[in-house]
Amino acid sequence: MCFSASASFAASGLTAVAGVVALTGARQPAHRLLAGMPLFFALQQLAEGVVWLASSGRVDAAWQAPATVTFLLAARVLWPAWVPLMVRAVEEDPGRRRVLSVLLALGVLESVLGGYALVAFPVAADIVGDHVRYGIGAPVLFRVPVDVLYYLVTVPPLLVSGIRMLRAIGLVMVAALILSKLLYHEYFISVWCFFAALISVLVVVVVVRGSAARADAVPAA
Repeated sequence: MCFSASASFAASGLTAVAGVVALTGARQPAHRLLAGMPLFFALQQLAEGVVWLASSGRVDAAWQAPATVTFLLAARVLWPAWVPLMVRAVEEDPGRRRVLSVLLALGVLESVLGGYALVAFPVAADIVGDHVRYGIGAPVLFRVPVDVLYYLVTVPPLLVSGIRMLRAIGLVMVAALILSKLLYHEYFISVWCFFAALISVLVVVVVVRGSAARADAVPAA
C-alpha cells in the first residue's frame, strides 16, 4: 500500500465532504460533536499532505514544522479527549455514561500529557519510503505509559457505546490499529490516522439514523 501527498489530500477532501453532510444532517445538539469527527480528520490529513509537500521540496520547507505540529496536535492532544466526549454526548444509558465519564477524564489527562510532550520534547517528521515517520523525543519512561493511555481512551469509548453503529466503527478502528501496529510499526501514528480518517465517514450513517429516529419519535410524543 502506498501513501503520498495525493492520498492525504484525497482523504482530507473525502472526510471534509462527509463532515459537511453529517453536520447538515445533525438535528440534535448532541450529534454535532459526532458529526464533526470527519472534519477533524479532514484538517489532520490536510496537515499531513503539507508535510509531504514540504519534505519533498514542492512547497517552502518552512511549512513542514507547523504542519507537523498541527498533525500531532490533532492526533495526540485533541483526539484523546474528543472521542470519549463525543460518544458520551450521544449516549443515553446512565451506566454507559458513567463509564464514558471516567474515560473522558482519562482522555483529558492524556490530552494534557500529549500537549506537554509537544512543548517539552523535540518533534520531527520525515519521509521514509512511502510513509511519514513522526517522532517525539520523549524518554521511554514517559512515552510508554502515555502511549498505553492513548490506546485506552481513543478506541474503547466507541466499543462502550450503546449505539450499534458506533460499536461497529470501534471494531473497525481496532482492526485498523492492529494492522497498522503490526505492518507499519515505525509509521504507526500516520498510517492509523489515515485509516481512521477513512473509517470516520461512517459517522454520517450514525448521524442520519439518529436524526431520522428523532424525527419519528416527535409525532409519537
